[in-house]
Amino acid sequence: MPSVDQAVLASWSFPPVVTTLNLFTALLYIRGWTALRSAMPERFTPWRLASFLGGLATLQIALASPIDAFDPFFVADHMFQHMLLMMVIPPLLLLGDPAIPLLRGLPLWAAQYAIGPIVSWPPLVRLGRLLTHPMLAWLLLAGAMLGWHVPVAYELALRTSGWHETEHATFLVASLLFWWPVCQPWPSRAQWPAWRLPVYLLLADFVNSALSAFLVFSGRVLYPSYATMPRLAGISAENDQVFAGVLMWAIGSIAFLIPAVAITVKLLSPHPPASSDERKSPAASEFGFRRAAVPAFVLLLPLAAIAYAWIAPDKVDIDEAVVRAQDVSGPFNVSVFAAPDPLPVGPCDISVLVQNRDSGGTILDAVVDISVESVGGHAGAGSVRATREQSANKLLEAATVDFPGSGAWQLRVTIHRGPDEGAVVSRVEVASASPNAREGS
Repeated sequence: MPSVDQAVLASWSFPPVVTTLNLFTALLYIRGWTALRSAMPERFTPWRLASFLGGLATLQIALASPIDAFDPFFVADHMFQHMLLMMVIPPLLLLGDPAIPLLRGLPLWAAQYAIGPIVSWPPLVRLGRLLTHPMLAWLLLAGAMLGWHVPVAYELALRTSGWHETEHATFLVASLLFWWPVCQPWPSRAQWPAWRLPVYLLLADFVNSALSAFLVFSGRVLYPSYATMPRLAGISAENDQVFAGVLMWAIGSIAFLIPAVAITVKLLSPHPPASSDERKSPAASEFGFRRAAVPAFVLLLPLAAIAYAWIAPDKVDIDEAVVRAQDVSGPFNVSVFAAPDPLPVGPCDISVLVQNRDSGGTILDAVVDISVESVGGHAGAGSVRATREQSANKLLEAATVDFPGSGAWQLRVTIHRGPDEGAVVSRVEVASASPNAREGS
């Protein structure tokens, strides 16, 4: 029987689209970096390869690890995920100078005849220049940070998987645009003098610190979903929110202030004269990529964002679920998660968390059965065994039950653990999957 720690570490998922996209991008970059390394070893160093691949690996961790599985329970966990998407992944990717390696990694026919005509389209070139302008990039990041942490928007992302993925994509895209002027990936051209960048970073840190302070010192739970969630590890919703604010404050300040100081020191340091290699004109082959590099990379960002919105998890999760029942029965504290009413006719995912009534510790060796029957008791759909293998979060038991028809149904969860027994009953409303029913939901 695994321990709670082992169950937490086992809560990995591998979203097929994101995983495939990350692997494909890594292979594309490695292919292009290898080709460019022989011609420009001073530019495409091993640390740039490590930086870009580290960014992709961190992206996979942020979206597929237990960090993602537990964000419905902890706002601090969710905040750490956001910090990875905004403060860690974008600089790592951009420090890899990714535009040219990604283009060189494509087959020649694709670069010349498929991607080339698209990325050299003048309106797209102007759009890429506009999106990477520091003023617009700063506004986009500030808007994403403030907008998605407004309680209404944050709750919408918690309740709806599509909006949740859109939130993550917004953070990632806005942050890539924000860090672009700071990292200035080759061969893009700076649109601001370097002395403005420390101010640019300090103003972003001000927004981050103000939002963090609001979370820390608000004195109330800002996001109601976390107040209704069963508490794990004995951490209250209030302390969880304070810890989230501290995480945001610390990680954001480090991310903004260290490069601001580094740029300032570089500006105040004497500059050695440029070497002949640095002054010489780029090779003719480089000009073919220079014009297309920035708009090509910017084009990849919304495509990746669209891919996020269509990811279907391979396990039962509770991203769109609410607490349908929470009660003490026997020695157990049982929480039942399902989608909000009305449930659709047909298959429906149910997740169950079993905790010790006295200590609050998670119980992993209980037998959990789920059954449904009509409120009048005239029809039933049988019973199914819930398992941790079917759940994305390995602290929960999950199963898919089938509602054969619309109307009021009784959802019954029974718990067995040795001689101990418990049961929780909840009434749910099931609606037919007609257009009118969907509009009413």
